[in-house]
Formats: sequence, C-alpha cells, structure tokens
Amino acid sequence: MKKKRAGLVLTSLLVVAVIAVGLTLALLSTSTGTKTNAFSSNKNIDIQLREDQWDGYTFNDGEGDSTTGQTVNPAYEGNKEDLGLVQAQSYLPGQVIPKNPTVKNNNNDGKGVETNVALKVTYYLENEDGTEKQVSYGTFKETLLAENGIEFDESWKNITEESLPTQIFLYNKTLDLNEETTALFSSVPLSKNIEANENGELPKFNIKVQAYAIQAGVEGMNIETEMVKFINAN
Repeated sequence: MKKKRAGLVLTSLLVVAVIAVGLTLALLSTSTGTKTNAFSSNKNIDIQLREDQWDGYTFNDGEGDSTTGQTVNPAYEGNKEDLGLVQAQSYLPGQVIPKNPTVKNNNNDGKGVETNVALKVTYYLENEDGTEKQVSYGTFKETLLAENGIEFDESWKNITEESLPTQIFLYNKTLDLNEETTALFSSVPLSKNIEANENGELPKFNIKVQAYAIQAGVEGMNIETEMVKFINAN
C-alpha cells in the first residue's frame, strides 16, 4: 500500500510539472508598431557685414558675405572720393578715414532666427618685404592712431581675452529678424605724427573685420563664453 501511494504522488508531481511547462510556453504576448518621431528644420542664420561709408556697399547689395572691403561698389552713386577705401589708398597723417562696420540679421524666406552677433577686429602692420604682422590694438594705436584712438560705440561690449591680440566685440542685445546693429565705430583717426621711411613712404597697414552669429534664446547659455569659443575655433 505504501508503494502504491508513493507512485501516485510521484505521478501527480510529474503531471503538475508538465502542466507548468505548458503554461509557460503558452503565455499570451504581443507588441506595438514602431512610432518614428522625426525632427527636422528649415531654419538657419544668415547675417551680412557692411561698411557703406568705406566701400559704398549697403545691405541691399546682395545677400550674405558678398563683399570683401577691397573694392568700391561700382553702382555707388555718391562721390567715391568720400569713401574710406579711396581715401585710405593715399592717406595723410592726421586724416580721419570713414569706416563703419555694421551687421544685419537677415530673414530669407522666413527661415531666419533671432541671433547674438559679434565682430572680430584684427590689426596688421606691413613689413618692408610686404608681409603682414598682426599687432595688438594697443600697439596699433600707439603707432598709427590719434591720441584717443578709435571711438567704439557703447552698444558693443569688448569681450576680448587679454592674452590675445584680436579684439572681440559682442553686440549688447539680441538681433531680431531683419534688424541691424549700430556701427562698431564710424572712422579711423590717424595720428598727425605718422612718419615716412627713408624712401619717403608712409607705413602701410590694415584693419580686418569679421562678423559672427550664434542662435539666441538658449536657456542657461553664457553667450560671452560661447561666442569667444566659436570665434577662436573659426
């Protein structure tokens, strides 16, 4: 009798085990379809840099970076002798040369965005062999400019790193679509004490200006830090 009971118990356990395995294999299952969340944008930043008192080009003369500052606008209707570019080609000590770098935030086809803009200004003296040597603003001012130097507009903040010779100026407000900055400065006042070399030639020099823009309105972004990083990387 005891053996029969043991056999029954064992048989019962085997049946339970088989049923348990069967339940595991027969669990109901399903999955959903894939939802693809695509992100795209037709927005972009498009800025213009113009110096109409220097070369006669205005914001109406083409889009984007379409001028070099090295030629006079052939369509300029004013007196070309009044332009800074023409005057700079035969300057005299003590002369005040017109030059007014200004930036515009374009809104082409409604795709523009609000931006923060900055201007990088670099100063160069020309060596006797025709090569250029970059110098700091302090050296440039001491060598070539009138006592008070260039008068920079108060709407621009100087965020230049002290260790670098290049000047960086950040415009103090966000530029809306189709909005323009004030000019960083309006003229370059030359020193009356500039001296000619032994050949009777006055020194050659140049000022290079380049505009930069970063998307505005990003929460937590330090615009001064990001702008300096962007300019130094480009």
